[in-house]
Amino acid sequence: MAGVGGGSMSHSEALAGVLDADRALPSRRLAGSDDLGWRSMLARSYHDPSYAEEFETAPTAALLVVVATGGSYTIEARSGSRWHSAAYRPGSAGVTAPLRSSSLRWRAESPEPLHSVHMYLYPDLVDEISHEVGGVGTVRPHELPDSLTVDDPFVTATGYAVSGALGQRAAGLYADSLAHALTAHLLHVVHSRPAVEPQAMLGRTTLHSLLGYLRECLHEDITLDDLALQANMSKYHLLRSFRQATGTTPHRYLVRLRLRRAASLLRGSSQSVQQIMTACGYQSAAQFSAAFRREYGCSPSHYRRSAH
Repeated sequence: MAGVGGGSMSHSEALAGVLDADRALPSRRLAGSDDLGWRSMLARSYHDPSYAEEFETAPTAALLVVVATGGSYTIEARSGSRWHSAAYRPGSAGVTAPLRSSSLRWRAESPEPLHSVHMYLYPDLVDEISHEVGGVGTVRPHELPDSLTVDDPFVTATGYAVSGALGQRAAGLYADSLAHALTAHLLHVVHSRPAVEPQAMLGRTTLHSLLGYLRECLHEDITLDDLALQANMSKYHLLRSFRQATGTTPHRYLVRLRLRRAASLLRGSSQSVQQIMTACGYQSAAQFSAAFRREYGCSPSHYRRSAH
């Protein structure tokens, strides 16, 4: 998560988001396939803390499948002002559709260590298998599975197999076979359901274009009118469909991008805090500091000192 058309661009898109996703997790990484030559998915295993306060996951271009491999805990996801909970045990699984983010929290229900494996299935693999399974076109992001909990023995078995493959540093052929089988299984379930076409939904190409526009114009005063013009739809339909596709509003998505860019510059550049603030679209030092503190729990200056 052998050669699939357009693979390099799709892989880089997915990997760019996985780096942010990894940083957003409160968990400690145990192993990863980053250097194993796996071409159809990126997989990582984690030791999860026994208690996690609310945090927001980072969206990626990949289809993410998570399988719990150790410990018991109650995990909750927030939708608006309501929380939905699920009991996770070894073998429990969840799926996050591409470009989606979630607000999560959890607490352990047993003294055993909490372990999980995360499988990022690359977009080009999803597109290729979607065409083969469905026969016509590809599924759109909103049609892909997205659920806090999935009761599916095949998904569970694959998660354990991938976890074992990480520990054994398995060859790419084996891992890619698992990725193909898991993707085909998930998309078979999607294509077996009656199609429901939501109104004014953003297509994948338009959504990627909008997200690219946001990344490229972080320093500018981007308005909803600007985004609606880019997407060629009304502001109302853009707001509604953007939330459906990403789980958040354009404004909140832009703020998150700006703050992550600011954090990256604070860690890796010699620019002043004032220069970074301006480069990330903030005109007021007080506003920038307050937003950064809400996201990272400290001021930009303190974050820079801690990073070094």
